[in-house]
Amino acid sequence: MHEPIDPSPTIDQAVNGGFPWLEIRCARCKTPSDVDLAAMKHPPTTFVHDLASRLRCRKCAKAGRRPSATLLQLTWQPRHPRTES
Repeated sequence: MHEPIDPSPTIDQAVNGGFPWLEIRCARCKTPSDVDLAAMKHPPTTFVHDLASRLRCRKCAKAGRRPSATLLQLTWQPRHPRTES
């Protein structure tokens, strides 16, 4: 009875539905980034909303921090250029 009101799709459903990218934002530094769901090593039956606690900001990880990600939306293409600095 305590299920989400609008359950999210599974990784497989999102990819097969034409939305293979997940736009996220770091809860600490607010840096936006995109996650390629098709390249994830999680089971394809994992619900997208369950990824929030598992995704981490690369920028903060380099500083030794591990804040969780805020999930923004599923997209059909990446929206943010990848920054590897």
